[in-house]
Amino acid sequence: MSSEEHCSGDLNLGRSAVLRDLGEIPSVSLEYFKSAALPPLRQQIDVTHIEESLQRDPTVWSDASKRWAEFETDPKKLGKHEGETFKPLSNVFAAVIGEASKTCSIPVKLRFASRPMEAPKSGRTDSTRPDAYLLLVDKKTIDVPEGKRAHASEELPDSWDNIAVSLEFKKGAGGIADGKDDDRKVIWSLHHIMRSDPCRRATFGVTIENTEMRFWFTCRAITLVSKSFNFCTEPEHLIYFFCSLAFAEDHALGWDPTIQRVYVGGKVQYDITVYADEGDVLVYQTTRVISDYSADALSGPGTRVFEARLKFLNGTSVKDAKPVVLKDTWRDCDRDREDIILNRIFDDLREHKGREQEEEARRYFLTVLAAGNVVVDGKADSTDCLLRGSDLPTDRAPRRLPVDEVPEKPIKSGEGFPPIFRFAPYSIKHSKVHHRTHSRLVFKEVCQPIYELRTLGTVFATLEDARKALQFMHSVGWVHRDISGGNVLRWEKLGKLADLEYAKRMDSNTIHEVRTGTLDFMACEVEAQKYLFQPPSRLVIGEDENTPFRFNPLHDMESLWWIATWTLYHRVDQEAGRPSKEQIDACHELFPGRLQARGYALLTRLNFCMLPASFHNAARDVENMHQHLMVAYAESETTMPPAYPKPLGTLHAIFAECFVSAVEHSKTVSLLSPRAELRQEDSSAKRQQEDPTPDPREKKRTKRA
Repeated sequence: MSSEEHCSGDLNLGRSAVLRDLGEIPSVSLEYFKSAALPPLRQQIDVTHIEESLQRDPTVWSDASKRWAEFETDPKKLGKHEGETFKPLSNVFAAVIGEASKTCSIPVKLRFASRPMEAPKSGRTDSTRPDAYLLLVDKKTIDVPEGKRAHASEELPDSWDNIAVSLEFKKGAGGIADGKDDDRKVIWSLHHIMRSDPCRRATFGVTIENTEMRFWFTCRAITLVSKSFNFCTEPEHLIYFFCSLAFAEDHALGWDPTIQRVYVGGKVQYDITVYADEGDVLVYQTTRVISDYSADALSGPGTRVFEARLKFLNGTSVKDAKPVVLKDTWRDCDRDREDIILNRIFDDLREHKGREQEEEARRYFLTVLAAGNVVVDGKADSTDCLLRGSDLPTDRAPRRLPVDEVPEKPIKSGEGFPPIFRFAPYSIKHSKVHHRTHSRLVFKEVCQPIYELRTLGTVFATLEDARKALQFMHSVGWVHRDISGGNVLRWEKLGKLADLEYAKRMDSNTIHEVRTGTLDFMACEVEAQKYLFQPPSRLVIGEDENTPFRFNPLHDMESLWWIATWTLYHRVDQEAGRPSKEQIDACHELFPGRLQARGYALLTRLNFCMLPASFHNAARDVENMHQHLMVAYAESETTMPPAYPKPLGTLHAIFAECFVSAVEHSKTVSLLSPRAELRQEDSSAKRQQEDPTPDPREKKRTKRA
């Protein structure tokens, strides 16, 4: 998952977060990279034959120096700048593909472009400029209609939507520093493609330092880099790379054929196909993005949520369809899909509590209209398919990515914007590929997330309904494990609990006893992966050492409490109001945006005197919940493993009473974003992150001008 700095508003923190989340990645042999990451060669292509043919052409190959004629001299020995030095690589690409086309009847899919001074166009603001790239001949971009352009004849820039391979070059005079800089830049390009383009399943990269070339690949499960080779004197690897990609189908190049861009009402939208388990094929057209912050991490579920309308059902056009929610996600391959989990919860409720209780519970969860795995090339889409069923080779080596040291400071959530929900980062150690399966779900209810609600009483009413949903789950032995401000929702007059992909039965023996959740709302014990409320006598004799930590329902309840607390400290009660310095400081103390930094705040009574006066009565209810939560933890952890059922029952009753009281105290209390100056400050910081500071090539352009 993404580190909190992805959304901090600081460019350097954002880029460092991408690298830090990846940590070290597997460096694999060229043969493994070819067999696992690259599309398979077309049968008509013979790399050895192409190499021999090119070596007979003196304009392509220097027989005297035994290297490409365009690179008879090592790049670092040339007096040209990098753009000019490596520009002849386009001629090598043309020669290789020209020779391959003599025997391969498949049209060439890619072309080479070298425009290091120009930033490709992107739907998400970004001035990143790769040194070169391979992009589609048949574009995926939706061009602006001529009538919408400033000049009908203006040349449209290249687009990130069409880039299959990002290339970064260094002449190598800078030694190790050049390699680190290339690593940073190519990872940022891979990251930009995966976070910005809903149509991508994977993408590729290339780095060169002097004569040493490496290949890169990323998907939602893993990022790989090949061992280096001398591209000037070992032509077979470069020939293979160019040929495997230039003649590949779009899906093998990383595109998703089940998502198509369309131009609707002056905006780019997407036609997304859902292959329902029941056999129906449904095409939905999006109308807006609801959420895509999960896509900010290279590895992870990459979840995107859209509002959409049904456009085609089994090929038949559908008119006047109602808006629905479409969720596109890559779940762990050994986890069940969310709709299957939800049905199992309902089955358990019907079996153990009766049909009436099951029907009552359904009110507090989303209604699934359709669900199924994405189908690409006739198979269920997964990262296992992208890597052709390969696990990591035993001869892999770790490649530590460069992460700049940054001063530790609080990460401030943007007041008045959809909040920054910071995910706990994944482990950086890759002993194997943890594959993911691509799936889509369609929900009936188009809801508001709790952070968009504008009455404090409505927030607490929504939290009480979410608590009821949890109580139904807990009553039949299930835990949610990912309660956050993004999945507690409001639909009409009801609260709804969503995002059950991490839910599990308490008696489950699955391997997923790992830290899951959203950082600001995660239970402190889950952050620490240890029990924190045992009596001192037990800690002294170390009785807990042989008790493995497990998530329990009290942790769900703590997350619910953190949402209530977050709401009080992140909002004001007047239009154009501004929180006091004391409120801002308290907010940053409670929500510092770092792992294992909230323990003291949890153990300390809430100080709410600096909050708006209209919040105080509700804040007393929230503090009452807090104190009873501490008691429940202490009571449950007098034995190991924790005996939580009785404290949990009491805690549910206390939370219900407090939420009802908070609603009564807050029915007429407005819940508003702070004044505009703060929003503008945060917006400016966000733009800085998405529009990176010019790299040294910008200076070169200025000098040349």
